[in-house]
Amino acid sequence: MNQEKGQHFPQKTQQGKQSERVRSGKRWPFVLAKVMLVPILVFFSLVAGLMIGYGVVGDKPMSEVFDLATYKHMYDLLFAE
Repeated sequence: MNQEKGQHFPQKTQQGKQSERVRSGKRWPFVLAKVMLVPILVFFSLVAGLMIGYGVVGDKPMSEVFDLATYKHMYDLLFAE
């Protein structure tokens, strides 16, 4: 840190800047994979939780989780007048 007058910190050359741009450009598939991984994992966690909750806790067939009539029946039970 003993800097005398006229000495400067070394700056990056053009070649260094270009290599950084190329390197960051090659990483976009990995960034996209990370961004897409979270919603996919959340979706599969939701499906697995529904199947376990309906099939194991509720003692019903797990295949009924994918039936639309099941959710229509639940909606009618909740919002019936």
